[in-house]
Amino acid sequence: MPLDLEAFQKTQVYQRHATVAEVLEDLRRMEEPPPRPPLNAFQLGARVGTGLLVAGVLGLGVRGFVLEGPHAGLILLFIGMILGGFVTLVVSKVFGMDLELKAGGPRWVEPQMAQRRRLVATLLERFQVDLLKDAPVDVKLDLTSAVEGHKRVHLENQGPRTQQDFVDPWLSLQGRFADGTHLHLTVVDQVRTLQRSKVSASGRLKTKARRNGVSLMQVALRVKPERHPGLLAQEARARDAVRLPSGARLKRVRVAEDRVELRVLLDEDWVAQAPKAPEPSEVQSGRAPRPQAPSKPDASRTATMMLLSLYQVLNHSRSQGQPGAMRSTS
Repeated sequence: MPLDLEAFQKTQVYQRHATVAEVLEDLRRMEEPPPRPPLNAFQLGARVGTGLLVAGVLGLGVRGFVLEGPHAGLILLFIGMILGGFVTLVVSKVFGMDLELKAGGPRWVEPQMAQRRRLVATLLERFQVDLLKDAPVDVKLDLTSAVEGHKRVHLENQGPRTQQDFVDPWLSLQGRFADGTHLHLTVVDQVRTLQRSKVSASGRLKTKARRNGVSLMQVALRVKPERHPGLLAQEARARDAVRLPSGARLKRVRVAEDRVELRVLLDEDWVAQAPKAPEPSEVQSGRAPRPQAPSKPDASRTATMMLLSLYQVLNHSRSQGQPGAMRSTS
């Protein structure tokens, strides 16, 4: 079933069991602006009220410069238009906003939420060559803010100090590779906000807010034990096989008889894909290089290197049971 864009714009949560091509098309459509709903009575009222206000003000101005002598009737008419327009505008705005909130209109999306969408698209484009052809993948993607109320797991109030902890499991991606290995990739954001309030010497209330967050990325591969008889024996050397890009910090490696799992921490302000380095021709042109902003962790490269690290372990375990069968991952 194709993406219901209007319903998605209201919830900003996407969940689907479909082929890679279908999911990529859905992700592309998410970038489209939400459809503009037809005008309701309150919106029409707001336009009428604005028109009355403008007409009344212009009428008074024209009367002052063009007409001569007493024109009390016109003055009262213009004043009435201004008052009527103002009342109509206020009523339409107040009740129209309440109607929009009840209807659940399109929600504003944080810039980092767009990075989440791009990350899923980038990974699917990279992995689809090795995924089982035309087989469906399972995707759950939450583009709502990490600090929404229902994601809070801890609240602590100590006088002027308020601390809140949030856990946001916003991505789950599952699929099967052509060699039969089952992939499960998840990302969970952990955010802490700290707010302090104090009264200054001048009597003003000052509030300082701080936010710290990390993204916990996990890549797990599930395999058939008979195809990797030496997997459990690789637990000791699995950590040495891990290769990660800058900005990614290893948290845990797990090895079992039928699965390998890798957990990595990234700073919350990661990007889906880091900008490409300048071409050699640009470097040799003699022009002064543009100042580069500090690089942020590349989440798609991190996930890719995590996957390659786990396959290194799988390949080595398979070679233990079948000498000479080790496959190169370079």
